Amino acid sequence: MEIVDTKEGYLFKIFGNKTFAVQEGNDSVAFCPYCYSQINFSDDKCPCCNKNIPELIYFHGDDQTWIATGNE
Repeated sequence: MEIVDTKEGYLFKIFGNKTFAVQEGNDSVAFCPYCYSQINFSDDKCPCCNKNIPELIYFHGDDQTWIATGNE
C-alpha cells in the first residue's frame, strides 16, 4: 500500500486490472497515478518514476488520503 497524491483536474479510473489517472472529461489518455506522466493503458510500470501501476486506488477517510494497493 502506498499513498497517492491527487492532482487537480484528474480522476482515478480502473481499466482492466489497473488504475490510472485520467483527465476530467477525457478518459482516452492514461497517466501514471504517482507522477502524472502520460503512459499507455497496456503499461504495467511507469517508465518515468518506475513504479508499478496499482490495481486499486481508494479513499481512506480516517486520514483523508488516497491509497494504492496491488501490483507491488
